[in-house]
Amino acid sequence: MSAPQTFILTWEGRRLTIEHREAWIAGADHLAIQSEDREPLPITETGYRSHFLSGEELAARGGPAAYVETWLNDAARTSEWKAHVAASRQLSLF
Repeated sequence: MSAPQTFILTWEGRRLTIEHREAWIAGADHLAIQSEDREPLPITETGYRSHFLSGEELAARGGPAAYVETWLNDAARTSEWKAHVAASRQLSLF
């Protein structure tokens, strides 16, 4: 097992840290994705997501940062995320 690699990604104005561990458990690569201040993301309501995938899939999709960016862009198209964004833009009196 090799030391983790850390990547910084800015997505939609949110700063994310991506930690990649190669062949971490049972040969699967691990991504730990965390938004600064734990802001929600379309792939997690808590601002943190742990994800396992094959190293081959990760490499085929351009590596950790490219993979996460594509995943976020795809997930941001959902009606749930669009509703979250719209609600967060509304001013609240309460």
